[in-house]
Amino acid sequence: MITNNSFKFHSTSTLILENGSSLQLGKYLKKLGVSKVLVVTDSVLVKLGVVDRIISLAKEEGFEFEVYSEVLPEPPLENVEAAFKLYNDTGCDGVVGLGGGSPIDVAKAVAMLVTNPGSYEDYVGIDKVPNKCAPLILMPTTSGTGSEVSVFSIILVNGSKKGVVDINISADIALVDPLLTLSVPRGVTAATGLDALCHHIESFISINSSPLNEALCMEGIRVISQHLREAVGHGENKEARYWMSYASTLGGLVMNLTDGAAANHGLAFALGAKFHVGHGLSNAVMLPYVFPVVGRAELKKVRLIGEAMGENLAGLSDRKALEVVTEAITTLVRDVGCLMPLSKFGVTENDLDDLVMETETQTRVMGHSTYQLKSEEIKAIFAEAL
Repeated sequence: MITNNSFKFHSTSTLILENGSSLQLGKYLKKLGVSKVLVVTDSVLVKLGVVDRIISLAKEEGFEFEVYSEVLPEPPLENVEAAFKLYNDTGCDGVVGLGGGSPIDVAKAVAMLVTNPGSYEDYVGIDKVPNKCAPLILMPTTSGTGSEVSVFSIILVNGSKKGVVDINISADIALVDPLLTLSVPRGVTAATGLDALCHHIESFISINSSPLNEALCMEGIRVISQHLREAVGHGENKEARYWMSYASTLGGLVMNLTDGAAANHGLAFALGAKFHVGHGLSNAVMLPYVFPVVGRAELKKVRLIGEAMGENLAGLSDRKALEVVTEAITTLVRDVGCLMPLSKFGVTENDLDDLVMETETQTRVMGHSTYQLKSEEIKAIFAEAL
């Protein structure tokens, strides 16, 4: 079992997790001393009236808003550039990111560029952002990425996912309102919830794992195992939605503690980049195939994962426990409707080498695994998932 006895922890300055907290946006904007705010979101939230509902009360308090709602799933660099231009052209002095991981990542990137010259690509990597970003509030509408409290912004640049990792792009305030997730469709709830599970599992068996990280991961795995099925099957269940928001936010915190995810995300990034599969779903469909391979290096920790999921592993050998925990994970993925073959997304055997090549460009996350996948193993995993 690899555990770091020392660790560093960076995150958002203020975290509020409270039902109905999104309606207090004006209160928190006032604390930041801003007057005109760019809201970075997507077209679905605009059509559903979510954006208007949240900013209407703040407008009554005297705040002005511009809305950039063109963020795409797996957002390309063009989204960042267009939103940044709107910010400058309209004289904004603060940013609100509202939505899933995609709008929130774009919002971080825009806020970063306000105070740091150059382009997004100039800051790709770890600890390369010299100045704190513009005033920033992040409000998640899904329970998955935990991006509202993380120090990451992941953007598609020239067909590959690139990440800026720096405390200077973190939010001043993360405003987590579980009630915003009540209307999230079943498929999105499932995929984003499994993404949060991946954050906890991958961080728990990361080379950067630490005692604090491990405690948070155990809690996240336990909560998701107990509440994800209910959140998917009965989306209006406020208790299930609250606990999934909680677990998702914990997932963002553990990402900060381990400098990001590990191998499952590496393969998922490749699938998303090459076949435009959403981030959460990419991670979900790969998890049953990646976990039993990387788990070989962490058999003691695999047992703890299983126990957090509620499995009785008493009397089983470590290798048998790995099989049981893998089946428990696979069953959860199946139960929420995300056990899908890659062929469903158009992947064929002819695409496997390209997927391997793209995976191997994800050196940051792939390097975090205590089990280092070789090219032939990555190809075999993708082949099994076909």
